[in-house]
Amino acid sequence: MTDYTAWPVIGRGAERTCYLNPADKTRLVKISPRKNAKQTLREIKYFRFLIQRGIPFDHIPKFYGEISGDDFIGFEQEFISGDDPRHDSIPETLEQYLRHLSSQEDIQKLRNALEKLKTYLLRYNIIPCDLLPDNIVVKHGTTGPKLILIDGLGGTELIPASNYFKVLGNRKILRKWEKFSKKLSAKFQQLDL
Repeated sequence: MTDYTAWPVIGRGAERTCYLNPADKTRLVKISPRKNAKQTLREIKYFRFLIQRGIPFDHIPKFYGEISGDDFIGFEQEFISGDDPRHDSIPETLEQYLRHLSSQEDIQKLRNALEKLKTYLLRYNIIPCDLLPDNIVVKHGTTGPKLILIDGLGGTELIPASNYFKVLGNRKILRKWEKFSKKLSAKFQQLDL
């Protein structure tokens, strides 16, 4: 069995740890202890649901499957690398990116990127659990930044009606987006969302 804990740690949260695959630096694993795997189990279920629906993984990492051991459970997914020429660089979070955003042109490009992410979530009814600037990474392209939601997917309801009824899902997404936008605007006033 693979010892994922021997892999380089690239992130750590309240419930789980992220390890970069040293043999394939386009992939990572997110691992939780079995006794504290609520978020991981929810995301595994949600990723499978998205795959069954044929959702394009344009603004979320690709999901490669579940992994487990005696005392842990997790999943393998695409590693969204940073823009450093080395392929395994850690990407900049939206929170980090906003700290050095200054020109009006860059602010407008970010507004466009935020609108594209919002449109993607609504179009495909992708429900975020935690829409936070630290759960979104920034990829730099020739036309501006692209935002990718790397964590906090799937609703927390016991009966996830918003997954199956787009009108309910879109309402939930819009509520979360409004809250997210207000927090961003309060913290980073230059955005003026």
